[in-house]
Formats: sequence, C-alpha cells, structure tokens
Amino acid sequence: MPRSIAAFAGVVGLLGAGLALTPSAARADGSTLYVNNLSTSNCSDSAAGAGSQAQPYCSLQTAVDVAQPGDTVMVVRGTFGPLDVKTSGTASAPITITTGTSKALIQIITPQSGSGPALTLDHVHDVAVHGFFIGADVRAPVVAVEGSSEVTLDGDRVEGAYSGALVSIDGQSNALTLSRDDIETQPGEDGVDIASGASGTVITGSKFYYGKNAPVNAAGAPGTVVVGNTFTNDGGCNTAIALTGTSSGSTIENNAFFLGTSGGCATYGTSTPVVVSSGSTSGTTYDYNVFESESDGALYSWGGRTYATAADLQAATGQGKHELYVAVALDRTGLNITPLIDSADADAPDELSTDFNGKPRVDAPLVADTGTGAGYYDRGATEYQDPYQVVPVVSVSKGPAPLSETITANETNPWKTRITGYTFNFGDGSDPVVSATPSVTHTYAAIGSYPVTVTATTAAGASVAGSKKAYVNVAAEAPLAPALSLSQAYPYSSLTVQANATKTTDDWSIADYSVDYGDGTPAADLGTSGVGGHTYPNPGTYTATLTVKDDGGNTATTTQQVTVGSAFVPFGPTRVLDTRNGTGAAKAKVGPGSVLRLKVVGVKGVPATGVTAVTLNLTGLHASTSTVITAYPDGTTRPTASNLNMVPGQVTPNLVTVPVPADGYIDLYNHSGSVDLVGDVEGYYSTTAAVTLGGTGFVQVSGPTRVLDTRNGTGTDTVKGKVGPGGLVTFTLPSGSYANASAVLLNVTETNATASSWVGLEPSSGNVPTSSVLNFTAGQTSANLVVAPVSNGQVQFYNRYGSVDLIADLEGYVVSDVSNSPSALGSPYFPISPTRVLDTRSGTGAAQGPLGAKSKISVKVAGSGGVPAGVKAVLVNLTGVKPTTSTWLSAYADGSALPGSSTLNLAAGAIRANLALVPVGSDGSIDIYNNSGSVNVVADIEGYYTG
Repeated sequence: MPRSIAAFAGVVGLLGAGLALTPSAARADGSTLYVNNLSTSNCSDSAAGAGSQAQPYCSLQTAVDVAQPGDTVMVVRGTFGPLDVKTSGTASAPITITTGTSKALIQIITPQSGSGPALTLDHVHDVAVHGFFIGADVRAPVVAVEGSSEVTLDGDRVEGAYSGALVSIDGQSNALTLSRDDIETQPGEDGVDIASGASGTVITGSKFYYGKNAPVNAAGAPGTVVVGNTFTNDGGCNTAIALTGTSSGSTIENNAFFLGTSGGCATYGTSTPVVVSSGSTSGTTYDYNVFESESDGALYSWGGRTYATAADLQAATGQGKHELYVAVALDRTGLNITPLIDSADADAPDELSTDFNGKPRVDAPLVADTGTGAGYYDRGATEYQDPYQVVPVVSVSKGPAPLSETITANETNPWKTRITGYTFNFGDGSDPVVSATPSVTHTYAAIGSYPVTVTATTAAGASVAGSKKAYVNVAAEAPLAPALSLSQAYPYSSLTVQANATKTTDDWSIADYSVDYGDGTPAADLGTSGVGGHTYPNPGTYTATLTVKDDGGNTATTTQQVTVGSAFVPFGPTRVLDTRNGTGAAKAKVGPGSVLRLKVVGVKGVPATGVTAVTLNLTGLHASTSTVITAYPDGTTRPTASNLNMVPGQVTPNLVTVPVPADGYIDLYNHSGSVDLVGDVEGYYSTTAAVTLGGTGFVQVSGPTRVLDTRNGTGTDTVKGKVGPGGLVTFTLPSGSYANASAVLLNVTETNATASSWVGLEPSSGNVPTSSVLNFTAGQTSANLVVAPVSNGQVQFYNRYGSVDLIADLEGYVVSDVSNSPSALGSPYFPISPTRVLDTRSGTGAAQGPLGAKSKISVKVAGSGGVPAGVKAVLVNLTGVKPTTSTWLSAYADGSALPGSSTLNLAAGAIRANLALVPVGSDGSIDIYNNSGSVNVVADIEGYYTG
C-alpha cells in the first residue's frame, strides 16, 4: 500500500528558507554539480567552490537553476522541498538530475505546510530526473509537466496523499517518457493524467499500484505508448488504462494486469480494466498483454462496446491475438509466472532492453520462446532472471578452538548455469580462498563469531553473491549440560505441554534433541530447534527424559517431571436440574434413601466429551425433615461425605465439584424425608478444551482477599448500602494479578437480609437472571462459593427481593490468557470422589470433640486419601455442626496468618456447609479456625490443584 509522506514534512519545512537563495555564478569544474544538504556536508549555495564534491550545493533548486546543457546534477544526500525545473538541455546534451542510484531514497516533496507540486517541469526540454522519491502532502499533482517536451522520469517513486493525479501532463507537452517508475496511488488519485493535446507520451517498464481511479488516463492524447508495465489493483477490477477522446495511434502491449483477489471483474466488477474509446481505436494496437485471471466480467471496452474475453475482442476487432491469463494474483504464493516468460513482443515501440530493476533481458532455458522479435522478452515490468542461488553451509556452527570447518557452497541451479569458481570469505581476517570446487576446509584458531560468505562466478564472468551468510562460533571449552523445561502449551488443551531444551549449554553446536515424554509413546525428535509439543493421554505426573547429542560426538541426558490435569471452563450459570418443574429429572421430590441420576455432560451446552468434573451450585428446598445430600460420580460407591445439610423450611445452597464418569452422569443421594433439588452449572473441568477457548484456563489460588463489602463500600468506590430489590451491585477487581482473569472464585456471604431472596450473576439487558448462586431467608447470614465471570475487570450481582448486604472474598481466579503474563498461569485440577479428612464428632483427622472458641485445628490433607504430596490447594466442603452460639469458621494454609474473612457462617444450633478453595501449607496441612463458642467440624476433599 502507498506509504504516507507526512513524516517528511518537518524535514522539508526546515529547508524552506534555503530554497529562495539567489544562485551563485560560481560553477564546479566539469559537468557534474553536487548537492548535499546534510549538516555535515560543508554545503554552500554562494561560495566560489559551490557545487563541487568538497563543497556541494545545499539547495537542489539552486543547482538546477545554474545547470547548463550536458550537466549532471548529482544529489548525494538530503531531503528537498518543491523543485521547479526551468532550465533546458539539448537533444545531444540533456540536463540530468539524478541520485546516482535506483533506490529512490532521496526525497523531493511538498509538505502539508507547502503548496503546489513537488516537481514541476516548467516549459523545458531535454531533461531527465532519476532515482528520487517524489511526493506531495497537498491537493496538487505530485509531478506537473507544463509545456515541456523530451522529458524523462526514470527510476523514480511517486506517491501522494491528496493529489488528483500523481503525474499531470498538460496539453502543450509532448514526448514525455516515464520509465521504470514506481507509482502508487491513494484512493481517489489517478496515476498519470495526460491532457487533450499532449502527444507521444511513453509509459514503459513501470509498476502501478492503484485502487479505484485509473493509473493511466489519456484524454485526447494521440500516440500514447503504454508498454511493458505491471498494474496491480488493490480493490478488484478497476480501470487501469483509459484512452478516451481522440487518443489514436496509441500502443498498449506487453503489460501485466493483476486484479486483486481471484475472480477479479466477476467479483468486484466496478469498471473495465482496459478502455479504448471509439475516437481512439484508429491506428491503435492492443496485444501481448496478460491478465491475472479470465473472469465472467468485461475486461475490455473497445470502441464503445465491452468484451468479456480476449477471444471476444479478437473476433470483433482483430486485437488481442496474443492475450494470456495466469491463475494466481501477483506476489502470492504459487503464482504461475511461466506464461509471462519469453512471450512478449520485443519489437513493441519503446520496449526497454532492461527491466524495472535495471536487469537485462534473459532467455529462460526452461521456457519456450513464444514472443516476437528477439522472442524472449517477458511481459510486465519485471524480467525473470536466472534463479541460480548459492549459500554457504558450515559443517558445524559451533565448536571449541582450534575448530576445523568444512564449508560448502549450497547451490540452487535449475537452469544448470555453468559455475567456474567459488570465492569463500571466512570472516576471520584471513585471505579469501578461490576454489574450482564448491567445498573447502578452514581452521579457526581464536574464540569468536565469524560470518562466512561465498560468491559464485559463472562461465559468462558474472558474480553471484550468496543470498545468506553462515556463521561459525568458536567457543571456550565447556561440558555438554542439557536443560529441559516443560510448560503448558498455550493455547492448546490442558494435557498439552511444550518442551524447551534451548537452555542447554555446550561448546559444540547441537546435532539433535530428543524427548521421551514418559507416557510410553516413542521419543520425539526435536531436531536442532530444541522445541516441541506433546499431548499426554491422561492427567497425571510424568517424568520426561531429554537426550542431547552435539557435533563433537558427545551425548548427555536429563529428566524433568511434569504434572498435567484439567483446566477450568467458566460456564453459565445454566440450570440443568429443577425437580419442582421436571428440568433434568422427574417433576417430584427426591424421597428418603433415593438417588437422583443427573446427566451433566452433553446437555445445555456442556460438551459430551473431555469433561472430568462439573462445578454445580446445588440448592435444596422444601425438605420435609432434616437431611443431607451427597453428590458423587455415577456408578461409584457412595461416600460418607455430605454436600448439603438441611433442616425443614430452609433453602440451602452449596457449590459442589463432582467427578464425571464415562457415562456423563452424577448421583445425588438424599438421606431422609423428601426434598426438591435445583442444580446450576457454573463451570466444568476439561482435558480437551483449548486454554483461552471461552475463558478456559487454570485456577490460580490466591487465598482469601476481600473484594466487596456493601457495609463499608469495599469494591464499590466507597458507595455504602444494601442492594435493594431488583438491584445490582458492580465491583471492580483489584489491579495487578487479576487483570487477565476470565472468571473468579468468590466466597459470597449475605447478611442483614430484610426478606427471603436469592442472588444471581450478571443479568444481561436488565433481565432477571435465570439461576441463582445464593439463596437465603430474612435475618439469615449464609455463604456460598461462586464462580463469577469477569467482564472488563468487573463482576456484577443481582438481588431479587428486599435489601441485603453482600460480602465477597476472592479465593482464586481463572487464567485463560497468559500471553502478557506467562507467570500467571495457574494450576491443573484433579477431581476425586469426596473424601472425608476431618470429623471432630468421631475423631477422624483430629482429636474427638468440638472445636472451641478462638481455636484452630490443623488437618493433614496431602499425602493421603487420594491427595498426593506437594499439592498447591484443595477444594474442601467445610461443614459446621450445631455450634453453641453464632460463629464463623475460616479455612487457610497451615503456617500462614489467619485471614480477615470467613469461609462459613453459622447460627447457633445450625448445620451448614460451604465449599472452599484452600491453599495447602508447606507441611501438607490446612488450618480451620472457629471464632465463638464450640462447634463440631467436618471437612470433605472434592479435588486438588497441583503446580
């Protein structure tokens, strides 16, 4: 795409004052006037020696004004403001204004603060301008040709920002040549506008990049020649060449038209690529052009009629007999350029003997000559050159001194060009070596890094420099020390790891890395990159073995353990069970000693495969008597643990995380009486979901952090007050670690409720949420662990009835995007069937007897009951049984300070449970603290996190 020239405006503004200097009468010796306005150039526009190499002109305008026929104005360095050429040469002694290079690095521009064209050729003749970037940031032509003749723009790059036309040729001008120019238009700009009355304009060997407007527009300009150019249309199929009015006696040959995406005119048919009006057909020749693809659209308009194909055009007019088509757009992988090669009309008027890049015409030996004249000119602006390439290859890239290397010239030579010699430069200060064979040896004596180059000499005497360098590193002696790291392969499934052995050190270059991932699969060859990926078949802990071989014949190994497990997918909340209305099960209460089988995968958007556990907000209602509910995997033995503890007339919620067996069901057991059950899925753990998909990630355990308290304004910008009926409360997570969280695990506590109600998550468009995360009655203080989605760093709760204070303590968060914070990647999860690790009523896990006021129990959770040593955190269903007074419990890592938040709130005589994400201390234990009175405590582990 055209690049903006606004960046040059400030530079040119600094030069403006120098453009109006009166030219000095002083002349440099000879016919070359030098120009260089860099601060280090010692330039002058008035000194006696101005214009010499030693003291060049500062102003390009000054140099051009004093130039005489036969002079060359050589611009060495600098950036220049608008140039108005008013000095002419002669046919035998033209004035040449040049940079001496084809790279178009020196700018002649009109900045936004200026006005008029960047280059004006003002009633002059026999002038050539070569090798400049010419641009304008104003609404004016970039190049204006006014009343001029025998003028050439060669090897220039022309761009504009607001120009109506990049090159404007008025009707009093003739014999203007544009050759090997790079012309890039912005939307709304023409490329070259040739006004009525102008004649003999030649456009040859140039490249045009354009959008909607025509790059060549000749309106009543006879004798216009457009030969051997390449037109690339960014927008589809727009007019490239328009000969209108009376532009007779013109020639359009050997051009290549690339029309954007495949389909060209048929897809984007806004106009016809080639237009020749009825007044322009006389004496005009159209032939030997090539289009990117033949389409159903009209490629040609000739004499007022449109023609879809060259065959149609030829049948009606005799034109386009040698038209060709290629299948793929310019510069795209797989372009079939063969039709362009050796198929042009070499005798077309003003066809150049060298191409856009100054390369000579070449007869490609693998393509038949189908052109006329010499028979091997290519169509378009670029001549296909000998594809011979050579690069140096070293036998080893690294080794200890003294290092003997074999260096080989690796050749690509489809044309079988005869090579007579190779010149090797070893980069260590030694003399280059010329060899008749493509392989030499060399010994490096000193430690260092050395670039190696090779140049091939053809039988015709041409030198072909290597397209790349090779490097030899001579190192100090050091042993082979393999190193392996294994990490989550973001953004793949949780069982996929990336192996990285690039921290391996050695004094030799590495010949091969291979990794045995320790799961019974064959070792994976990582080649010399040292990086690879692997997906484990199942969650677990594996020992991977890295084997490294170096170019010195040494071999070494190392091992690394890695644990892979399930990633968490935040989901919903989505209701999958309600026995009150028959959702997910029969419309009936669950009776005493009964088991409700609940399908939790493959329903309501939960995937049918890859799910290892489901996180469900389970609510019990309408219990006819005191009872307990136990959730566990279908088809397994019911554990002694409980998830809900209920009394009649109470609505009791609790978050449960239950392993999911192969059949996709979990079981819900009711111990006594009858009860309604409601279940809302808040997420699931998966081994197949890609990390980042829908917020999928690993749980980062943070420990309790208070993020919301409506009683004192925490999290709500100090706005205190209860959440009213139908009200919302939105709070912002603390900055820092939570910035890339997709969901958070919150222990949500309600208190001071004025009515029985429930709390839901994030209603959309003001609608009432369809599921609840916490149910409570007036005057009750209760808590529940909640998986809350995060949007723009915020979480929102909805209260249905009455008014209530809400408190939220953050226990963990889900990391799904680690691209900005790789160290924030959390821990994989391993679900287990609920396992009781503490019951003070029976002495399980601690001394028998209730926990007293201001006391704590340390409970060993790692290393037994299916929980391995070294775990980072556990999911604990914590139950308080019949406290002697109202109290609260807090669960936290053993060895750490008591947090300022509660895990479970209890009224005197109540039995309640709450799920908690609890960090594990370094000794494998957690602590449970009781604030008031005495209470029996029960703890059941539902899963653990590693890492």
